[in-house]
Amino acid sequence: MFLSRVEIPWDAVRNPYEIHRQLWRLFPGEDKEPRKNAEEGRQGFLFRVENNQPGRPLRLLIQSRRAPEPTAGLTIVGTREFQPQPAHGQRLAFLLTSNPVKTIIDAQRETKSGKSSEKCRVPLIHESEQREWLKRKLIGAGEFEGVNVVPHAPVFFRKGNRGGKIVMVTFEGVLRVNEPGTLIAYLENGIGPAKAFGCGLLLVRRLG
Repeated sequence: MFLSRVEIPWDAVRNPYEIHRQLWRLFPGEDKEPRKNAEEGRQGFLFRVENNQPGRPLRLLIQSRRAPEPTAGLTIVGTREFQPQPAHGQRLAFLLTSNPVKTIIDAQRETKSGKSSEKCRVPLIHESEQREWLKRKLIGAGEFEGVNVVPHAPVFFRKGNRGGKIVMVTFEGVLRVNEPGTLIAYLENGIGPAKAFGCGLLLVRRLG
């Protein structure tokens, strides 16, 4: 896998929905994601926003299976190849920006088929719920020994004529590895929804 830092001109991504589209340009010929849900394996890339200030280039960290290729309008600051090799019982510092949600039945929402209810995702607002969400997501890979939960301001976007909102938090703490293979799958595929908005990239580093 590869980790790269990339900058995009601010004017090109005023609408956060455009970030993912811009980043695909770094991987010409790559097939778009065929996945039907957030739990399937992914191909493409994961990313997180590291610096977003109005009027200044947006800086991102991208994790990909192949190295990004230079393209007009995007600046590749640096790229390095890495291969995670976690071990059972190892303690790792971790960082994850995510979109903790739950699925509910919305009885007031009419579906295309004419039914009067539909499944939809709603954000988890309370920190206790967010911690439990992370615990469930890490089942099999490991257990966190301690974690700080840092809320973010909501991200508003437009997709065609519709507006939307993503609620993000950043988890930062220490993880004890139980199943290295499961953890590697999470590192490769990400955790949770809203990956097109910079959620789901799990970063780890050795302690000591």
